[in-house]
Amino acid sequence: MATHVDLGEPVDDGLLLKPETPPKNSTLQSPKGSESAKPGSSPSTGSNSSKRSRTDDESSSSPSRLGSKRVKRRAPSTISPFTSAEGYSLLYSDLRLKLPRGGDGFLDFLPNVSFVDKTPCILELPDKFRYIILRPPQFGKSAFLSTLVVYYDIRAADQFHEQFQSLAVSGQVLPHRNQHLCLWFALSSVDTIGSLAEVEEDLDSTITRTLTCFLIQYAKELNLSNPYDYLNSYGDKFGLVLDLVQASGHTLFVAIDDYDAPITIRTIDQLELFSQRPEPGEIESLLDRNFWRPLLNRSDVIEKLFVMGTFPVKYKTLQEISFSDPRSVPSFRTFCGFTEEEAFDFTRSVLKEPDLDELRRCCGKFSFPFDDGVDEPVLHPRQVMNQILKTHRITGSKPFHIVSTLLAILPGHSNKPQEASIDGLIELVGAGVVDCDVESESSSSSVLNGGAVTWRDLYYAGALASDRQSKVLRLNNSAVLELIHSSVDSIVCERHGLDGFPDTWYVSNLHKTLKPLVEAVSTILQALVRSSFGRKHEPNLPGALELLMGKSQGLGLGKRPKILFPPSGGRVQVTAYPARAPYPRAPEFPTNIHIWELKTLTLRGMWLGANPNDNDPTPEALEKLYKELLCLDEEQLLRRRYTGCSPASGAMETVEVGSLLDDDPVVPQFLSVGGRILLRVPFVEPEPEREWEEEEDGVFDFNESSEMEETIVADLRKRRVPFEDFESDEDSESDVDW
Repeated sequence: MATHVDLGEPVDDGLLLKPETPPKNSTLQSPKGSESAKPGSSPSTGSNSSKRSRTDDESSSSPSRLGSKRVKRRAPSTISPFTSAEGYSLLYSDLRLKLPRGGDGFLDFLPNVSFVDKTPCILELPDKFRYIILRPPQFGKSAFLSTLVVYYDIRAADQFHEQFQSLAVSGQVLPHRNQHLCLWFALSSVDTIGSLAEVEEDLDSTITRTLTCFLIQYAKELNLSNPYDYLNSYGDKFGLVLDLVQASGHTLFVAIDDYDAPITIRTIDQLELFSQRPEPGEIESLLDRNFWRPLLNRSDVIEKLFVMGTFPVKYKTLQEISFSDPRSVPSFRTFCGFTEEEAFDFTRSVLKEPDLDELRRCCGKFSFPFDDGVDEPVLHPRQVMNQILKTHRITGSKPFHIVSTLLAILPGHSNKPQEASIDGLIELVGAGVVDCDVESESSSSSVLNGGAVTWRDLYYAGALASDRQSKVLRLNNSAVLELIHSSVDSIVCERHGLDGFPDTWYVSNLHKTLKPLVEAVSTILQALVRSSFGRKHEPNLPGALELLMGKSQGLGLGKRPKILFPPSGGRVQVTAYPARAPYPRAPEFPTNIHIWELKTLTLRGMWLGANPNDNDPTPEALEKLYKELLCLDEEQLLRRRYTGCSPASGAMETVEVGSLLDDDPVVPQFLSVGGRILLRVPFVEPEPEREWEEEEDGVFDFNESSEMEETIVADLRKRRVPFEDFESDEDSESDVDW
């Protein structure tokens, strides 16, 4: 897996390697300055500049040195954990040494870098293949492609054992290595801003530049004496190059990176330029006509084809070709991304005491469907990097930039269940899932064709993870949850009248009562329940509390509470009140922590408990039951029966509601029964009532006056900092300065 500590640059992460000494990069350049393709280097072939800038020594290497790199033996990192106290600059430098740089390919990795060896995936590849594989942005696609280029490149045969020494393929019988001429296209370099004629001109320039680099690189194998200007006046460039390859007796390995990039809007800034682009369908037809069809017209010389991207695009030519099923290769489950074991080992190689629970919470688990039904989830590699950087207060790049763009263009409401909306996001947080069977859909991404954003689009962008068995998409990491909060918090606050909740929160903590919290979260939960009648998935208590605490920075809590993704054990932890009371002259309290246990009983389960012999309830029956439960007193509600899946046995069982609450719980228990919340708190000896009075020296003492509390609340309303002024948990570690 490779990434850079530099910020703001979308880079794929996937394979990390560690040479003992840095390789001396050689980059071929034509007399006109065109950049050549370097096997296994950054996937920048066809662009004027690579993903990272090269030094003068790197860019001035002569053509004759191509393929002469000698990379020393790669081995795991032995760098000791950070012990320096020289300040952030030295710390940042040390961290740069341990983490790969953005845009690095297989041969570009620096020494002393922790790595994850993904070469075992290569051992399962067949003799001939054609694959199209989709993965979220910055998930390791480019790094893996660069590894395949080095593995199959005929010119790298002499250096194979040095380049792959200590990796999984070392010492194996590998009859198919170093067999091909390798042609790499990175379609992200095609500029689609402008008229259709301008886009066509830029695409032609990219094709010419890439093919020229290919001819320079393999001039000896193709018997070319002057490859630099060979294509300048030739019409069918692909035809000429493919004829040369066939005449030479060689075959091709073709790698296409970011095949959807010319059509995808990747950043919010590009939204402003959208009106200056041709229609997505026009760009798709242009690429199909000028790129895909001439490239694949001579597929007899392309023995191996590997296409990678983020969103599905149905290019007409690709529909006419038979592609291999990637699900037939088991290692493709994990060839991009980190398994949990890989992520933990990688993090431990850089940090002395990593927070593994936080790593799971922030990186999420992504599963990609396979025919055998076995799911082997992987963590987002860029998020693993970001967690390492965050430990030392360094902000990493944002792997969910496309998600931010898609959320920015969502409508407030949509009547189509497959389309995402702001209301849909609120319901997603409330229930944690949304119905969507990704495998049943085979069409192009609708947003690429100028349509509305769908839940499938958010899945492909990495915002949601697929649950194959339940046929739903799930929220699975806190970074995406932060982006969703930025879209829905103000709507939730306005819709449920939560402007005064910071006052309520402070006073309820002052009096050590959770009743105001129960009332506030009940308002949100019941609204979600009323909108869910007849749906497969009902809202739950953690989701409603997550929406309530969406503005938690406004409560002075600093970090956002870990509600939807709690630490191991499942109990929610919320800061009781700020370390400094919001009233400037009030006494300072120690920062205590609320620990809560949250349980949810669904309306459907309550209905099945009362009607064990009937079929599934209708929406009207659920609505009637909901109103009935709200009118019951607590004793009647506790005697009701509930049918649900037992956490212990995994089987369906029917129990009384009261059996799910403890008489004297260790921590406060919240039980949602069809939208109504019951509360049980541990028994605590009551303390004598104490109230404040200000003495002459300006220090508050507990006395008999009750006016001070009213003063605090009134001052809060006047002085409270607006919610929008607070940074999110992902960007700030500091407490709120009241």
